[in-house]
Amino acid sequence: MSRSCYERGYAETTIEDLLQATGLERSEFDRHFRSQEECGVAAVEPVLAEGIALVGEAFTGDTSEAESTLRALLGLLRRFAERPDKGSLALTDSRQRMPRAAYERYAGGFAILIAMLDRLRSESFLGVEAPPCAAKAALGGSEALIRRELAMRRAENLPALVPDLIYSAVVPFLGQEDALRLARQARSLLYFP
Repeated sequence: MSRSCYERGYAETTIEDLLQATGLERSEFDRHFRSQEECGVAAVEPVLAEGIALVGEAFTGDTSEAESTLRALLGLLRRFAERPDKGSLALTDSRQRMPRAAYERYAGGFAILIAMLDRLRSESFLGVEAPPCAAKAALGGSEALIRRELAMRRAENLPALVPDLIYSAVVPFLGQEDALRLARQARSLLYFP
């Protein structure tokens, strides 16, 4: 489903396309799914779960929240560079083109990412409180840039966005100096993982 959505788009993907790609008989498909919509939602769930697991692995407790955020972002973008179909399914199809149930899964994953980024409030600089929507704004802007690269079929460029994205994600919480330090660290991780 994710590959077909990436190649054709969700609206243009048919059950016949899925049967041809998988070699399943229609009876086998019907045994697992009542409709194409149900199959689409089922395809979104493991992609979002994998993304949340990647993010969870980055937050280990042995690094600061900001460095964990950097590792999570780099891990996600590397994964989406490897499998742009999964990135597109998670960030575009599930939120715009698929049934409401797929959007609800996307929204749940987005809420988890916001909560993780919001943990940077504990490292807030000079005691200044970041605006309430800082994490949501940073993630929304980052997501728009990632979706653009996926839509333009430039997924291989995604990891190169990490320095800019980490800067914009953490600057409201940590200030410019620490955000620039993390951006430099991100650049070094791109070349020396």
